[in-house]
Amino acid sequence: MPRRPERSAVWLGKYLSLALTLPASVAAGYILGALADHWLRLPILRALGVVLGMVAGLIQVLRELSRDEKRGSSEK
Repeated sequence: MPRRPERSAVWLGKYLSLALTLPASVAAGYILGALADHWLRLPILRALGVVLGMVAGLIQVLRELSRDEKRGSSEK
């Protein structure tokens, strides 16, 4: 059975947002780390911001995928 067009658009939007979540989180972590580095003069804060942004992005992606999996199993 082919997918309905509106259902495909929802699917596309959801997974495109997931694809952009990780890079956006890393960029936000870098910016916050760079600001903290500039303010406190500790270069390690820039790297720490990138790592924390990556972890936060991965947690969000896994949370969304888990939520999607639970919804998929309840619809069947």
